[in-house]
Amino acid sequence: MGVNAEESGEPVPGDGVGDDSRHPVVWLFDEYARPYWKSFVGGLTLSTAEQFPSRLQTVLIGVAIDAVLLGSGPFRLPLVPDAWLPTGRSAQLRWSLALLFGSFVAVAVLNFTSRRVLGRFTQAFQHEVRTEVFDTVQRLEMDYFDSHDTGEVMSVLNDDVQELQSLVGGVLARGLSLVTVAVASYAYLLWLNWQLAVVLSFVPVVLFGMSYGFSRWIEPKQLAVRERVGDLNSRLNNNIDGVSVIKAFGTESTERERVRDASRDHREAQWDAHWASATMDPVTRAVSQLARVVTLVLGGVWVISGPPLFFTGALTPGALYVFYRYVGSLMVAMQGVAEVVDAYQTGKAAATRLQGVVEHDNVVDRPDARELTDPDGAVAYDDVTFTYPSRDEPTLSNVSFDAAPGETVGIVGPTGAGKSTVLKLLLRYYEADRGTIRVDGTDVRDVTVESLRESVGYVSQDPFLFYGTVRENVAYARPEADDEAVVEAAKLAGAHEFVADLPDGYDTMVGERGVKLSGGQRQRVAIARAILRDPAILVLDEATSHVDNETEVLIQRTLEELAADRTTFVVAHRLSTVRDADRILVVDDGEIAERGTHEQLLERDGLYANLWHVQVGDVTALPDAFLERVRRGESA
Repeated sequence: MGVNAEESGEPVPGDGVGDDSRHPVVWLFDEYARPYWKSFVGGLTLSTAEQFPSRLQTVLIGVAIDAVLLGSGPFRLPLVPDAWLPTGRSAQLRWSLALLFGSFVAVAVLNFTSRRVLGRFTQAFQHEVRTEVFDTVQRLEMDYFDSHDTGEVMSVLNDDVQELQSLVGGVLARGLSLVTVAVASYAYLLWLNWQLAVVLSFVPVVLFGMSYGFSRWIEPKQLAVRERVGDLNSRLNNNIDGVSVIKAFGTESTERERVRDASRDHREAQWDAHWASATMDPVTRAVSQLARVVTLVLGGVWVISGPPLFFTGALTPGALYVFYRYVGSLMVAMQGVAEVVDAYQTGKAAATRLQGVVEHDNVVDRPDARELTDPDGAVAYDDVTFTYPSRDEPTLSNVSFDAAPGETVGIVGPTGAGKSTVLKLLLRYYEADRGTIRVDGTDVRDVTVESLRESVGYVSQDPFLFYGTVRENVAYARPEADDEAVVEAAKLAGAHEFVADLPDGYDTMVGERGVKLSGGQRQRVAIARAILRDPAILVLDEATSHVDNETEVLIQRTLEELAADRTTFVVAHRLSTVRDADRILVVDDGEIAERGTHEQLLERDGLYANLWHVQVGDVTALPDAFLERVRRGESA
């Protein structure tokens, strides 16, 4: 169970469950954007400032129409004292052209600078999120990876992080610009002719209400899109990883249909969100065009025949031109709100999935955890009980045993009895529900996870090799190791002979997941990797399951030398692997049913003896009760 399991459920990518009740977008920026806040604020400020010289261009043209071309109105600019403005038409024209050119330059400079600054922030922000979330993923409890496909995790780390670019550029920068345009435009309309501006104010109110309703409508659709992306990536990842099995069973057509189904689900979710956006867009455009028509009709009558209805005062052609252009800008800004809302909901869905991953139960160090330095290797389990989150019944119950420094302990038992789980708790891949595991008398929860795992060499039954050379994979545990140490570790693992025969020796590329090597070769490279670390505790979890009998004998002989000065745990189905262990623990149904040496357990004539008779082919010595158990599938 996780450290925080009592406070949180089991979130999955996209459910947003966790202890942090902050809004996903607020959480995301608070957690990861703080180091770059100056670039963020600076970029948004420059992007906003760009709108003012851009709006000035329309004002200058309108004023020039009235004052310079028609001579029907005064030459005036908002926020500029009349005493500063020229009086002659020629001077007014030159002034207008100079200001117009200056506004073009200002817009270009501000646009370039804001894009550069915001672009730098966005890339840094995405990099921070990607690396920090990846680091968090590495530290998650193993149950997360037991219940989530690699494709799901990749979708969060890649696709959802990529969506943050639209969250910054498409939501924050554009949203602030739209607000600036709307406020500035409407303020100038009020200054130009407050009566007409008030009449047209109903349009932005209507559009804002529509945008709010649209945001509530589109949110679940965008979240569904992000989830379907994860499902599709998961399916593609599984099929690519299992392509050899697909070919072996000739199931290409079946897998094509499965991918087609996943792609169809993604297409339908994408179409659902697109259809909602496509529905909103023409509606907002129609309302916006209505505002322009009202402006032209009402303003045109006003210019030609004087103030209509209850209006008063005059309206010049230049003022009508500016009004029409600004109403258009105002309506475009309000239309853009729907697009911003759409982008925001997409970004929010991505942030929700990121938050769901980060807030999943995590194996964390206690505040006062200390380093485990130079351990002797004494290990003690005291009444340890553990239940996998996905199960109702305990996998281990009241497990207790001691292992002295330098002792070799074999762990055997039927399939599914909990053998591997015993040692995964030692490594803190999972946290025990109850009981204590100690190394050199210290609770493993009182030392840092990193130092604990540095003291343990682990070889699993399904060894994983990274894409790279044999040398790089052996030296993975100690990157600073020299060639002599790498070769020595390979010799102890029985790997040197076959590596030396490879085309490029230790520089041979092993391929993705070590696909260019056989199962036994991969296993021996993994053992060499563990040996090179020179740990105080060595864990071999079915480490010889993929090697032939001759290689197993070779490895067993070298393990005797390795185990002489370190505590060694050997989980095995082949009982011959643990025959010479100092002590053997027989795990059955999550409990230690028997313990002793090989000879002692044979004399006891219990489960271990029955398993031994099966492996040596002495079936006639098996009791009827054991045979019945095998028929029920309860024993290996």
